Amino acid sequence: MKWSYKTILGLLVAGFVSTSCDKQSFVDINKDPDALSTVPPENQLLNATISLHSQDFEAYYDTYRRIMPWMQYNTGTNGNELAFTSNVDNFSQRYGRFYNGVGNVLYDLEKLVERLPEAEQPKYVHMIRMARVLRSYYAFYVSDIYGSIPYSDAFLARYGGTLTPKYDTQQELFNKLDADLKEAVTVLKTTQSVAQINPAAYDQYYAGSATKWVKAANALRLKIATRLIKRDAAKARTIAQEVLATPADLMTSNADGWVFVGRFDFTSGGNWNPDGFRASKPLVDFMWNTKDPRLDAFFTPNRYSQTNIDALIAAGQLPAGTKENARRYVGSFTSPDEAQTAVNRRAFYTPRTVTVSGQQVSVDTLSNIQPRLFQPAFNSGNGVGDGLSYLPVITYADFCFMRAELAARTITTESAKDWYEAGVRSSITWFDEVAKGSKIENYTALTAGEIDAYLARPEVAFNSAKAIEQIASQAYINYFNKVNEGWAVWKRTGFPNSTSVLALPDMRSNGAVLGLPRRAPLGLLNTTDPNYTNKKSAYDAMAAITGWGRDPQDATGRVWWDQQ
Repeated sequence: MKWSYKTILGLLVAGFVSTSCDKQSFVDINKDPDALSTVPPENQLLNATISLHSQDFEAYYDTYRRIMPWMQYNTGTNGNELAFTSNVDNFSQRYGRFYNGVGNVLYDLEKLVERLPEAEQPKYVHMIRMARVLRSYYAFYVSDIYGSIPYSDAFLARYGGTLTPKYDTQQELFNKLDADLKEAVTVLKTTQSVAQINPAAYDQYYAGSATKWVKAANALRLKIATRLIKRDAAKARTIAQEVLATPADLMTSNADGWVFVGRFDFTSGGNWNPDGFRASKPLVDFMWNTKDPRLDAFFTPNRYSQTNIDALIAAGQLPAGTKENARRYVGSFTSPDEAQTAVNRRAFYTPRTVTVSGQQVSVDTLSNIQPRLFQPAFNSGNGVGDGLSYLPVITYADFCFMRAELAARTITTESAKDWYEAGVRSSITWFDEVAKGSKIENYTALTAGEIDAYLARPEVAFNSAKAIEQIASQAYINYFNKVNEGWAVWKRTGFPNSTSVLALPDMRSNGAVLGLPRRAPLGLLNTTDPNYTNKKSAYDAMAAITGWGRDPQDATGRVWWDQQ
């Protein structure tokens, strides 16, 4: 992992520099492809990386207010509202960025290399493959919840291609991405006839290491395989076996993780602000009961001490016998019906000032999500934080849990138990690193023996009869700051659920179980759209997918890979 700097303004192009002159240059570049010849190819690797992670609107809408409450990672300040799962306004933000900030910029990198003198072009063979790995990831990320998207014909308009690109089906896209990643691995492992340009200053993940990019590409291939398990089991098996056949090309520790590490202010600004989002009761209870070392990395303590709690209960100002009030980490009810009951609202959702032993005490029963895990610069009243921003793509723990699941499903012959335990260990140690690096307040660093004790807990100790359930539950916890993948795990495996070892209760509104979104709502067709014919053809094909939904905007429907 390499430190990244949001403020490397001298290297940024196309939309990241605030001066009007640079904005005009971006306009000129889009009008005149020859203008791109003045841009060094390696700049575009940096530009695309920063665009990919500059997800403030995605944080605001998709993460904090949509996926996290759907998946019971958090709730609003006063719990979830009655029909909150039907609110998909402004979701999702990732689609537009792919075509204007990530995919197009990485495609331009290749075209810039083609414009270099012929003798210079062979020096960029590795860099082009790094760019393709990154572009493959973001195409996968977009298609993951949209299904069919323009890809093969996209990004060509500036170079004499079509202005009306066809849509690749999700199956076609996954096959193409896997083939591109496989080719990238082969090329990155091959010693070239000329020394390669080292993009160290522009590669904010691996400082230009071809070996590390090989590991990232293989991890992404494995992730694609997990999406194919219920749709094309034979393809999933083939990918897994190919990837795992060469151990030297695989992630082996947290140091291999595909993670963007930025300055404290990379996630500054109001859209990134995580203040006021409550910890969820199901997740807090599980982590509290199992003594999970990640608890204080994920959640804040509530705002009064044990002594004050006892005094408040004795004074009748909090319900007697309320066990949650006897600890500092307390989660919010995720089911709207539970959150709205009078007794729960009085006990948990009404911050107030009371007198205890003659002193005014600020009482707030509930914990929040740790703000500096998501925004290191967050000012909690003790000043602006100055820790690092960690934005994961695929961590080593993620890679371990994928291997554990594939083994548990007998797609591979590895030990599911070994990879499950490796995933738990690497997740805990990684969040320890992140908590310290982000300078999270009220965090106690990991101590010797904590992980072993956690793995020995009956709810956590590996049980082959519940292998998928346990792997999915621990992966779900690991994705606390990569919640799109927690959502995907739930869709792929059905876990966690109301009866799993980590129990997520059914969420009810006026007694009715709420259905959860499973994909992005798609824009309605418009006959005036220049690409109407291709879009309609794609929509018609997706409509034939089992469970796709009643119409394009039905977010409870399923994309191609998401099958029971």
